[in-house]
Amino acid sequence: MSKNESVKAQLDFLKGLIYLLITASFTVCGYFATTYKTATLIDLAFVVGALIFLGFLLLISLKVQKSKIKELENLKERK
Repeated sequence: MSKNESVKAQLDFLKGLIYLLITASFTVCGYFATTYKTATLIDLAFVVGALIFLGFLLLISLKVQKSKIKELENLKERK
């Protein structure tokens, strides 16, 4: 596998990870929306904590994806 193909495979993995994180965020919001009448303060704390954690992971994934895109552009310029 060439370096170019390797970077493309990593980008595909990151794209799947980003979709997973966005889906998980919607899932957490959906859980809270269905249980908001019986939710306690602890439930709200868990939901907010989960959303902050997922948002943090999403930002890291987007940053890594951006660096991989730059790396791919540099590889294409060398050829």
